[in-house]
Amino acid sequence: MRFNRAKSVMYSSKEARRTLDPRYTTPYLKQAQWAELTKLKEIIGETYNEFKRPLTIFDIGIGYSRVPILLSSVPTWDKIKKYVGIDISKLCIAKSKKNIKDKRIASKVKVIQFDAVDLSTPAADILKQDKYELVVCTYFTAGDFKPPEIKLETKKDGAIVDYDINLLKPNKDFVSVFRGAYDLLQDNGRIVIGSVYCDNDLARKAQEDFYKRCGMTVITSSKDPFAATAQGFWSERFDQEKIYNYLSWIRRNKIELIPLDDYNFAIMVIAQK
Repeated sequence: MRFNRAKSVMYSSKEARRTLDPRYTTPYLKQAQWAELTKLKEIIGETYNEFKRPLTIFDIGIGYSRVPILLSSVPTWDKIKKYVGIDISKLCIAKSKKNIKDKRIASKVKVIQFDAVDLSTPAADILKQDKYELVVCTYFTAGDFKPPEIKLETKKDGAIVDYDINLLKPNKDFVSVFRGAYDLLQDNGRIVIGSVYCDNDLARKAQEDFYKRCGMTVITSSKDPFAATAQGFWSERFDQEKIYNYLSWIRRNKIELIPLDDYNFAIMVIAQK
């Protein structure tokens, strides 16, 4: 497994780690988290009824285990047999394991340090011993997979250095992650990308305001389809056509886009196998 990709250092600074600290969460993000979790509980219930058994769930970018901890406090937890989460960050894995132990849910939840981009490689074979009814990727994590060729360095004016926009047509790291995720699914299982930023000025400004609130320096502008900071943080924005292109191996009628608000800030993506 490789642990040298951009996401492995995204949380290396104290400013970047604040993005996972509820004290810095903005109203936009709190609303997205609430809407995402509400819809995810509905999807778990629907999938449980379809398969008629408790579910195995795979979580890409589990962070501090916020989602399984929240699920464990409601009856939805009884519909889950096993919850496996991966994250590339050693910090996230360590904190996640502590939180799981403290909440006494270790009998169902397992976390593994793993680079999600490697889900499409033989390194993921050990993870494919199980097949999952649901693969989830929550709280804007799907936008975190930066092509390594795009450097988060700045020119003299403080703007990000020039990069090849074709690296996002499509983003091959995103494709590697979710192609691999698709292979983890049972037939008729679903990938649930819990939330992604919409590609518009409202979402961009909200991203930038959040990163500034965390103490980071934004190095991108309205011409960039992502927000990035001098501290190594990155998050891509999406529109409908980009999602279809990035998930090109899945038929469009198998992909559902669900708004998480009425002001075009964030959407959920559901893809069925």
